[in-house]
Amino acid sequence: MEKYAWKLIGMLLFVALVSFFVTGPTNAWARKKGSSLEQQIQGTWKLVSIYNEQDGKKIDVFGPNPRGVTIYTPDGHFSQMLMNASLPKFASNNRTKGTPEEYQAVGQGVISYFGSYKVTNAKENMVSMHIEGSTFPNWDGVDQKRIITFSGDEMNVINPTPAIGGGTNYVVWKRVK
Repeated sequence: MEKYAWKLIGMLLFVALVSFFVTGPTNAWARKKGSSLEQQIQGTWKLVSIYNEQDGKKIDVFGPNPRGVTIYTPDGHFSQMLMNASLPKFASNNRTKGTPEEYQAVGQGVISYFGSYKVTNAKENMVSMHIEGSTFPNWDGVDQKRIITFSGDEMNVINPTPAIGGGTNYVVWKRVK
């Protein structure tokens, strides 16, 4: 009986390993290629570019080499920070004792916000963002829509309600691996 049990265990392990190697790569490919918008959005993303288009004019919202990161969690939360490539250092070396010019540069050169998100229309790539808090206080408690599409490891976001008072923001993020 003991010999039979070991054969059975060996056979089950063999079947499990074959199943893993046969279906494992296929499942990984399916997750990458055929994933739902809810699954594709999840992860950590590094900012590539952001520009605003208004009245036929394009402007780099945070300069030509912006910095930023966004994180989308599986349970529907997000956090986002976007900023100019370089911000002036405070002469006082104390963030609570900046000059008016230093505060203005930071206020215009950074936006951060966090909250929850939900895919509201997968066919139209529509995501609803509930902003719980923001460095732009006018967004606190506000619901906004984003259109999100993917191309390889890039996530393209259209924001029709940017914080700069008009136009549409076009944001490109690259997945952090």
